[in-house]
Amino acid sequence: MILARHAEAMYWSGRQLERAEHTTRMLDVVSRDAMHFAASTQREWQLLLEVAGLAGAYEELDRPHGFDDVVAFLVVDPLNPGSVFQSVAQLRENVRTVRDRVPVELWEETNRLFLALELLAGELPSEPFELYSMIRRRCHAISGVIAEAMPRDEGFTFLVIGRMIERATLCCRTIRHLVVGGDHALDEGSVLRTVSSLQAFRRRPRTNGAEQALARFLLQGDDVPRTVLSCIRRADGRLQRLRQTAPGLGPALMVCGRIRARLEFGDIETELRTDPITLLLQLEQELSNFGAAIADFAFDPAQLPSMQAQFVRPGLDL
Repeated sequence: MILARHAEAMYWSGRQLERAEHTTRMLDVVSRDAMHFAASTQREWQLLLEVAGLAGAYEELDRPHGFDDVVAFLVVDPLNPGSVFQSVAQLRENVRTVRDRVPVELWEETNRLFLALELLAGELPSEPFELYSMIRRRCHAISGVIAEAMPRDEGFTFLVIGRMIERATLCCRTIRHLVVGGDHALDEGSVLRTVSSLQAFRRRPRTNGAEQALARFLLQGDDVPRTVLSCIRRADGRLQRLRQTAPGLGPALMVCGRIRARLEFGDIETELRTDPITLLLQLEQELSNFGAAIADFAFDPAQLPSMQAQFVRPGLDL
């Protein structure tokens, strides 16, 4: 049994944790690249905003278009709801509301990360790489507590689903900036480091058409935890454990199954060769539909008033 508001807090905790970690990793990778190519800093900050999905939001604020300004916006800006600081702040608040359902170590690690970022008072340090390293270590510590200390109950299920949807969405967006070409493209090494898959890809047999092979690997790789297919399989596995006591999950299962079937049985190789941008945009939209289907079932008391108190019957070992 889980309250709808607790399920929602768990779901968004997973998404916010993944967003904070991914944004920090992307900043670390792109910032190191920018150090070696000073003339291309404008290209680098544009890529940062586009991959983060915040280019439009930054333009609306009419901020300076310098690399350091964009990095500060993405890391410590309290006015940016997608910044690392705000993601961690929202993660902390969500974990606080479900403290009776999560291990005390999860709250402690989350609170410790928030307090460390709060000390920055909205100012980026002159040497931010130590900060990036600290954030990533703390996120890994939180992930370790989730993996090793959380009971496999309904709350864990929603946390994992939220995290997998966010991870898959960010992976698709990153791949899109590999195949788009021109000044808006990331190189292969940057993409792999951003999604923590550099060594895994290098261990695979060499193939012709490295860019297409890399995109296919990040979409369909079945032995790497950050590929889109791996994320969908994990989310689907958790939903399947929930479906026996939550028949209203049908629409979410259908959307998840559609994404999984396309990745497992569709002609992804041909789609990547002919029109990769359309493929990736369609996958991002399907992932958005997946999240919406979860929200409609579990989080929206206006549509499902009887679910506000309890939407899953007790008795199933998840």
